Amino acid sequence: MKVELIGTGSIYTKYNSACTLINNDMIIDMPNGTLKQLLKKNYAPEDIKTIVITHMHGDHIADLPFFLKYIFRFININSEITIIGPKGIENKVVQLFDAYNFENKEEIEQKMQIKYIELNNSNVLINDINGYQVKAILVSHGEEKPAYGYVINEVLGLTGDSGFCTGVEEIVNNSNIIIADSSFAQGDECHLGIDNIIYLIDKYKKQIIATHLRDITREEFKTNKIENFLVVEDGYQFEI
Repeated sequence: MKVELIGTGSIYTKYNSACTLINNDMIIDMPNGTLKQLLKKNYAPEDIKTIVITHMHGDHIADLPFFLKYIFRFININSEITIIGPKGIENKVVQLFDAYNFENKEEIEQKMQIKYIELNNSNVLINDINGYQVKAILVSHGEEKPAYGYVINEVLGLTGDSGFCTGVEEIVNNSNIIIADSSFAQGDECHLGIDNIIYLIDKYKKQIIATHLRDITREEFKTNKIENFLVVEDGYQFEI
């Protein structure tokens, strides 16, 4: 798999919000500005067939209406897009369209070929989603429930936004490389910190790549280098 971190920052930073593109046809989260970033990089957004959402905070779903309108109304692509996310994601998409004064629910259903897979407050293994195996694992993100991390094709783990929890350990244990929330120096109930990252690397001996970084934490990670831990820029690519 080819993996690119379209964004590695948290919301109030100069970096793009956390977002990961896989093989140019699957994307994890759709934060503010995602469509513009894809177009800037000369990617074809219409190649994306699967959108995976970790949780429904604005900095992870804000661009869904812009992306879907681009695909189905601006360039008039007819093929189906699958959106995987927490229970209620379909309703949330409708609410976003309404907030932006775009299409209503009936118009979305008529004009856009969207298949929703809503996760029902438990761990779920989904086989053969446009050629991928997707394992959804519940994680802890404070009062935002449910929130999920994912393991893709049994090799790539993504924690989403999460504090330290059994779900994060399951993701790390069942992946070869992990893209992990690395927001703070000290983790809390919503986000992982440097202390949690060091623990996970020491215990599981896996490579972890930082995302959802605050600018101050990014600089702290750069000063205190950790073996098997990468702090990268937006646009970083690797193969797995």
